[in-house]
This record gives sequence, C-alpha cells and structure tokens, in this order.
Amino acid sequence: MKTVSVAVLKQKLSRYLHLVEEGEEIVVTAHRRPVAQVIPYAEQAPRIRKPTREPETLKRLKGVRLAAGRTAVDALIEDRSRR
Repeated sequence: MKTVSVAVLKQKLSRYLHLVEEGEEIVVTAHRRPVAQVIPYAEQAPRIRKPTREPETLKRLKGVRLAAGRTAVDALIEDRSRR
C-alpha cells in the first residue's frame, strides 16, 4: 500500500490512478495524517481480508461488546458492508 500527500496526488493523479487500476491501494494524507484511501473499483462483493491480530487480542480490548447472540464475524461483515 502506497502513501501520498494530497498535493502530490493532485500533481500526479494519472500516475496514481494507473497504479490503482493495477490493484494498488493508495492512502492519501493531509498534514501527515491519513484522510482517505483510494482502492480499485470492484463490481463483485468486497474481498474479506484475513485478520492481522489474533482473536484473543481483540477480546481484551476495552469498550468492545457484542450484542447477545451475535458473533464477531457477523458484526465485522455488517460493518464492512456499510463501507
């Protein structure tokens, strides 16, 4: 995944769009803070990525509670479908 500032993206938009067409994901920053992500357009269902952390690590996070009878997978799929 590449990172590019808004200013550089504006100057070289065609170049970065070509990278996105080839499957690259671009993170756009403003004042060194990520503000957007440019990803390839896909008409099919979004791909599901493998988790980057073990489930036990996520269970230890404070403030994360699932509704009764709901699995973490269901919550994740619902969240991703809204994006």
